[in-house]
Amino acid sequence: MEEFLFLFHSTVGVVQTRKLLQASGVSFRVADIPRTLRGGCGLCIRLQCPPGIEQQWVLPGATQAIYRCEGEAFEQVAVYESSPG
Repeated sequence: MEEFLFLFHSTVGVVQTRKLLQASGVSFRVADIPRTLRGGCGLCIRLQCPPGIEQQWVLPGATQAIYRCEGEAFEQVAVYESSPG
């Protein structure tokens, strides 16, 4: 298992992902974005899962980026565009 950090384009994305994870019984936590990362709405979601499984929690237009957490270091795994609007 690895820990992944999800950034979002807006707080709505955090709420939508939180609801999806809760409904699926997945353990996670909502936290402030670490100071070393910038962007997003100020909140992130952290969850632990096997590598590759994190992609199933991406919400198109809502998820901004995914990072792999290694202590206080973060490795960017993916970046996503926001919905046009």
